[in-house]
Amino acid sequence: MKALKRYPQIGIIIFILLLSLIAVPLQASAAGDDMLPEVREYLKAYYVDPVADDVLQAKTIKEMLDRLGDVNTEYFTKEEYEQFTDSLNRHYTGIGIELQMVAEGVLVTNVFKGYGADKAGIQVGDIIIAGGGDSFAGKSAEYCTSKLQGPAGSKVSVKVKREKQILNFTLERMEITLPTVESRLLEGHIGYILIYSFGEDTAREFGQTVKSLQDKGADCWIIDLRNNGGGYTQAALDLLGYFLNGKTALIAEDRNPPALTYRAAKQDFTVTGPVILLANRYTASSSEITAAALKDYEQAVIVGEKTYGSGLVKALIQLSNGDYLKLPIQRFYSPNKKPINKVGIEPDLELVEGDELQAAVLLLKNHNASAAQKAGGDKTGYLRLKAGPGTFALSLEDLRRPEYWQPGQKILDSAKVSTGLELGGTDGWQAVSKNYLQDRSKIYYPGYAEAGRLNNIPKDKIFTITFKREVAWESVSADSIELIDAVSGARVVCEFVFSDQHNMKVIPREQLKANSEYWLVVHPGIKDAAGQKFGGGIAVARTTAE
Repeated sequence: MKALKRYPQIGIIIFILLLSLIAVPLQASAAGDDMLPEVREYLKAYYVDPVADDVLQAKTIKEMLDRLGDVNTEYFTKEEYEQFTDSLNRHYTGIGIELQMVAEGVLVTNVFKGYGADKAGIQVGDIIIAGGGDSFAGKSAEYCTSKLQGPAGSKVSVKVKREKQILNFTLERMEITLPTVESRLLEGHIGYILIYSFGEDTAREFGQTVKSLQDKGADCWIIDLRNNGGGYTQAALDLLGYFLNGKTALIAEDRNPPALTYRAAKQDFTVTGPVILLANRYTASSSEITAAALKDYEQAVIVGEKTYGSGLVKALIQLSNGDYLKLPIQRFYSPNKKPINKVGIEPDLELVEGDELQAAVLLLKNHNASAAQKAGGDKTGYLRLKAGPGTFALSLEDLRRPEYWQPGQKILDSAKVSTGLELGGTDGWQAVSKNYLQDRSKIYYPGYAEAGRLNNIPKDKIFTITFKREVAWESVSADSIELIDAVSGARVVCEFVFSDQHNMKVIPREQLKANSEYWLVVHPGIKDAAGQKFGGGIAVARTTAE
């Protein structure tokens, strides 16, 4: 970590770009007011904006920071500073959970194996409603975390809500060190890399991870920065070296021109192949440096939500008593000088509600399919989507699969607003019409005959399919006909009854949902009595409201 030469009189400065509440929250402390003159001078000299006199004239540090009204400016004791930096490197003492704040307390979203929570039997989905004898309802993340943290080897009693049960546990606090980068291979050739924070070793871990995944066959990438609140600026610059290799990655400005230009590090290799970067409203600071640079250089397609908008360089300044002052000293911008602070980074494809990863897999899994990538020829079975710098071929077969149904629908919802969509055919690509977007069955089952629309059908509807020619019923298999919930993609289990040589009844085994759309799909391949195959057909039905 390097000190900024333009601020030599500050002493030790560590460039931090972090939202405290997104990392391991710290317990607020009362600053020693003997440091008031020192804090005043740093604010006056280095704060990103001129500080008003009424702020500087405050009688206590707390009052001064309250008047400043900036959540990015904080006073840390030496102990809190150590916890803060440890959190960047995912090293801390605790019970071994990841959490999310809810009204009742702390929702457990992950349990790390081998640590106190895991040993005691805490499960994902549990809500810790009290800890150390205090209720967590309505409390801040800092407060709850301060109760769960403590010296290694100590224990904390917690009360847990598990569905309708209230359970009591005693959890041991342990030293926990976790990697800042995790990865796995998806769908055979997609390298998925999750970055929790930008710690001291993050760039090195990232480089090792890329090489490991390449050895396993990865040729395209999903980089997950959702909920990543940032970390060390240099870690972001080092990681960007695997993409930009020495190019400008960041522009920063303080109150005194000129602006400073920071370059990505030079690494021994660069990442090749399509890249999708996942982001959400909690992607902040160093994560935004990374996302903005990759977007400006068209090195990645951003999928998800607009980022937080924390475009401030924050310095941690060591005070003469050993405590630290965190304050913003610069605003940073993308390489193309696009603002980030209080603006955020817009995604190329907007998706929310947790389907971003599956959507990214859908976009990437066919990137090297020969039929999809040929310059010309038959593109039947594919849908082409353009988003940001990327062009993706989605397999219709994949879109029809239940596990990809809802992510696929969200892609189309976003794409019809922000991107171009083309449907493949025997002669190449054709733009998707508005009519097709309004009736997605036309996209999912191109070439299938329209067999009508049924409105206000009862929830116990029995469908009748009539064929124009006599049917060889032995040619009908379990896969020949499907009744599909158009929202979820779930297949409704049905019975099939042959009334005569022309008619078949389709009987759902359970009632349909009210005010819902269903697709009755007859796939090509059923034969008539002469051995000729019928084409595919689809009917769209909507049940009556309750």
